[in-house]
Amino acid sequence: MIIANPIYDVTFKRLLENDRTAKFFIGTILNCKVLSLEPTVREHTKFDKDTGKLTLFRMDFAATIKTKEEGEKRVIIEMQKAMHLADVTRFREYLGTEYIKSELPIISIYILGFNLSVDSPAFGNVPVYRDLRTNEQLHPHDDFVEQLTHSAYFVQTQRIKPSLSTKLDRLLSVFEQANFIGGSETTKSYPLEVDDPEIKAVLEILHYAAADAQAREELDKEEYYRKAMEGMFGKQNRKLEQQAIEIAEQAFVINKSKQEAEESKQEAEEAKRETEEARQEAKEAKRKIDEAKQREKETVKNLRNKGFSSKEIAAILNITIEQVEES
Repeated sequence: MIIANPIYDVTFKRLLENDRTAKFFIGTILNCKVLSLEPTVREHTKFDKDTGKLTLFRMDFAATIKTKEEGEKRVIIEMQKAMHLADVTRFREYLGTEYIKSELPIISIYILGFNLSVDSPAFGNVPVYRDLRTNEQLHPHDDFVEQLTHSAYFVQTQRIKPSLSTKLDRLLSVFEQANFIGGSETTKSYPLEVDDPEIKAVLEILHYAAADAQAREELDKEEYYRKAMEGMFGKQNRKLEQQAIEIAEQAFVINKSKQEAEESKQEAEEAKRETEEARQEAKEAKRKIDEAKQREKETVKNLRNKGFSSKEIAAILNITIEQVEES
């Protein structure tokens, strides 16, 4: 099947404007059931002649979702898509603005056209709350807490490999950046056979977009802008991405070293504690032995005073004659 590349804003927007495929996409990424979905904010890719930059594509939804852990809840689904790492700063600026005005917890989904240091096509950063005394995991339903923290999910399109193993794999397979047709990346061949009705609905939208004249024109414009951006900022963006990966790897090594050092410290403290316990046990054992010897001496003395011989005392106390003589 020939489909339009969903990583382009023109086609991705069509998927999200369709209620069925938008619910399927969000529900699959978040692993929840999306009960309702209402678009609230839209911003599409445009070429800014003054700055020479592309504006960030995003689409926001007010949603009612249902999870096994928390049941039904109202949230803001904040979805953003970028081809370069430089857009991450705009992610952060936008999210800060949303925190100020939002009264609902925010869940972010980032669709990335570049690789982070995490070797996974899709992963999540979901806050875990724990009791600081017992380390027990908590599931707070508190507006104040939820408004101060947010869950984030990341899809790295460059790391996607063809697979139909799970529902998530089947969805990601549509976004795999491969099998392009001709010299353009706007359309591609989808070679897999799927029976999933939701995936079929996604593919139908993308197939129609590949054949629609207006969508094709918009795709060609967007590809032109992307190539222009690559020509002007590609080298700089790749340098930034490489630097970010190196920094992340260094941070990972540092954090791992810290963790290993902390584990070694805990092991040393545990060994010290066990050594101290063994020393105390040995001390207590010596005290008991000394007490037993003292009682033995007193008993031997009492028996001698009563006229018993060393041999008789040894037989009574079940000890050797030498031990009697030493007492």
